[in-house]
Amino acid sequence: MDGIIKVGLGIMIKDGNKVLLGHRSEEYGDTGGIYEPGSWTFPGGKQEYDETILEGAIRETKEETDLDISDLEIFNVVDDIQPGKHYITIQLIANKFSGKLNNLEPNKHDQWKWFDLDNLPDNLYTPTKEFIQEYINRSKNEDTRI
Repeated sequence: MDGIIKVGLGIMIKDGNKVLLGHRSEEYGDTGGIYEPGSWTFPGGKQEYDETILEGAIRETKEETDLDISDLEIFNVVDDIQPGKHYITIQLIANKFSGKLNNLEPNKHDQWKWFDLDNLPDNLYTPTKEFIQEYINRSKNEDTRI
């Protein structure tokens, strides 16, 4: 990546205790991001120039799932570093959504599916897995506060 840090966006869409995950197609090529075909991931992608974080999250979600998201909150900001790649990933939570789920990029994701946070697939995309772990850890800590 020639020493350039890029901005990635990962969006957790919540529906009660369920989250939406897309299965990355085994045949889809490397887009320059963290490449893990066959894994389950949140909607997301790269923030574009002259686009706010929220606009990017809304656009990426719409492009991939056809869902309109709202009531967004920035959850966390993390470094995703692999050999030759460095992303600052902004993790967002969409507390509301509308529309009908459609797979608008079938070459990229072969399916989208809702999963209960207590019953997630094993092969989670690394940044998505870390996002979920942090979300669960924070949720547990909030439950134990007096």
